[in-house]
Amino acid sequence: MGNGADFFSRDEKGRRSEYVSLEPARTVNGVKGHLIKKKGDSDTHTNLPFYSNTSDVYFRQNENGVCQARVFIGQKTYLDFDWSHTHTNKGDRRKFERGTVHVQVWKQNKDGTFTRIADARSMNNAEMKKYGPILKSFCPSVKLR
Repeated sequence: MGNGADFFSRDEKGRRSEYVSLEPARTVNGVKGHLIKKKGDSDTHTNLPFYSNTSDVYFRQNENGVCQARVFIGQKTYLDFDWSHTHTNKGDRRKFERGTVHVQVWKQNKDGTFTRIADARSMNNAEMKKYGPILKSFCPSVKLR
């Protein structure tokens, strides 16, 4: 997949969703990441696919640069690392400032849809070790904790 090339991933119902590659994929620390954008969509925190095609992590950007990463296990959504906005949990009221990663865990429902579970949390040590280098590669200013 080259720079600017189109690629396709399948959504939870097997439909093809069209995304555009904004730059070539890169592998850091054994994790393959790719900066993508859904064609025709404005920037929102929901415009990353729920299934991966070629990468372990897909990244999105907004007007401030790369700001979110979605991690896939077995090509299905597993985690979001988001630092695009100030986030306050509804449950425990914990606050994460813009620029600092908050982690949101996803689960797949019986009907194939995905739901975020629990309040956001900080990255754990294992996540920082595995995904920290690729997050920093795409966004050097991101704070992991």
